[in-house]
Amino acid sequence: MNRVAFICPLYDMKNHFDFAFNLYKSKHDLHIDEEIYFVFSDEEQKEKFRNRIYEAFSEEISWLILPEEQLHYKSKVVVKKMYALRMLKDQYDYLAMVDSESLFIKKGDFPKLFEEIWNKRLCLNCNISVLKTPDSYMRRCFQTLGLYHDKILKKEFHYFIYNFWFNEIPVYKCNNLTEFFSWLDKFNENGWKNTFECFEYWMYAAFLIKEKGYHLNHYRVISKGGVMEYIGGRPHKDQLMILNMFETHWTSCPEVINENIVMLFHLDRQDDDLIRVYGEKFPRMLRSIYFFAFVYPRIVIRYYYTLYLNRINRFFHN
Repeated sequence: MNRVAFICPLYDMKNHFDFAFNLYKSKHDLHIDEEIYFVFSDEEQKEKFRNRIYEAFSEEISWLILPEEQLHYKSKVVVKKMYALRMLKDQYDYLAMVDSESLFIKKGDFPKLFEEIWNKRLCLNCNISVLKTPDSYMRRCFQTLGLYHDKILKKEFHYFIYNFWFNEIPVYKCNNLTEFFSWLDKFNENGWKNTFECFEYWMYAAFLIKEKGYHLNHYRVISKGGVMEYIGGRPHKDQLMILNMFETHWTSCPEVINENIVMLFHLDRQDDDLIRVYGEKFPRMLRSIYFFAFVYPRIVIRYYYTLYLNRINRFFHN
């Protein structure tokens, strides 16, 4: 049987300990056996959260503490995640990355589930990203790594129109992580460790695509960023269609789930978030105006721009 575990970076600010407490409680209540490794910044934070869990459940947490020499980097969440992957990669077959604002809602066969996610490449299921922020984050990530003009990545991401962020529980296969870190260590760590936009799974995906020959799965579904991150504002039937199409195992919208969903994420999103409620509280006329004034022109321009560049590339390579 596959050995699997979860990793959750944690810090004592805002209400993140409250979210992490609820995440652990859902694991406890559903009798989920897989460990969650909480990654702290220091011993004091670890002890504070450890005591809270022990008082409530009489259980010990699994934990890691980021080394002091890593604390000065600005992108601490990503640094914590990468540190945990390095520390745990030889102990497990698969590792999954979750944030504290996540929740288990169903006990799954996680060893089997993670293997299915990996074999089907579900973490690489992409949709069309139409607004500026998410794809500019991706561009910024690849610019920091010096990969923005990489032909392989541009082809796979269709010049960064497609985005997979949060479309599936981020699962890492441990037997390629040593090779991944050897590849990542070639890049300037003062770059990606200090750049907020250098999200961990984009870097991992770049490795898989460039070094292992993996391919993205492209779906012509339109969203601001990754569709599962912004699915809450869509009509009920559209949400179910997307859940089934992407075969995902988590969602940011607790109101609409199917039999595959075992987790929720982004529970810190408020109901008055423009993106979450876009399809619920905005009048139909305003939604139509917004789409045709801002979204549709961007889709058309980027589509024909990509088509033109692809034809140019084929012309010079034939």
